[in-house]
Amino acid sequence: MKRKLIALLVSGAALIGFAVPASAQAPTASELLNFVVVTPESSGSSYSRSLFRHWSDQDRDGCNTREEVLLQESLVAITPGRSCRITRGRWYSEFDGRVLTSASSIDIDHFVPLKEAWESGASNWDASMREAFANDLDFAGSLIAVSASSNRSKSDRDPANWMPTNTSYLCTYAVTWLQIKYRWSLSADQQEVTALKTMLALCPTTENYELPALAAGVTAIPAPTSSQEPTQTPAPTETQSPTPSPTASDVLPRITAGAFCAKSAEGTQGRASNGIVYTCKTSATDSRLRWRR
Repeated sequence: MKRKLIALLVSGAALIGFAVPASAQAPTASELLNFVVVTPESSGSSYSRSLFRHWSDQDRDGCNTREEVLLQESLVAITPGRSCRITRGRWYSEFDGRVLTSASSIDIDHFVPLKEAWESGASNWDASMREAFANDLDFAGSLIAVSASSNRSKSDRDPANWMPTNTSYLCTYAVTWLQIKYRWSLSADQQEVTALKTMLALCPTTENYELPALAAGVTAIPAPTSSQEPTQTPAPTETQSPTPSPTASDVLPRITAGAFCAKSAEGTQGRASNGIVYTCKTSATDSRLRWRR
């Protein structure tokens, strides 16, 4: 999907911890905070949802962005009707842990809300970049199928003001939020970071999370000067218990259902945050490799 994007330049912002190059090893959950800039949000008074053209059919296959996400995230195969009309499927709503079968009960959530993006840097973007953000199918976390009630409860609020009621999803929620902020070089304010730290503390300390590719044209956060030091993790004391050996259920890598997977991973399996096992494969209607049931 071709997108015309411009670079987002963030000035006068302070780094949290130590920002390392994107080529570095996948960070742990807490280290993801090193990849965002912390600065007060700009005023949202000039924001309008119409500034972000969304649900467009960017690959011209007859299915708009909403329909593409419904197809990707359904736990059962869907054969869309005329004009890609989708009425039934089976979707797991991560925010509240509900399973839904009617498309009318599903909203496609902009994981980082459009207004939040506007206040975090998108107000500096041109129209084509805002459209690309609003229809970002290249990173599976950017758009997510959830129950309409949970999406409307969230509205345009950030983690400082809203968290999913599905507490088992809080770690993944915080990780995905930071991955999207990194992908689009969006900033975070201090209240947002404080809330994220609380959720990230629920993540396994030994697990690493892959950084998504930067959106085309987006500039990565610069590495700090030599005078800046990374945040150090204290060594365990003698009173701390050793990390237990992984069980059989922990062996499979953590993946995002519906996300693209590499050619080298074709046929391998991974486990989503809801415990469901997925396989890296194509489908009868999509030749691209994704994590599918």
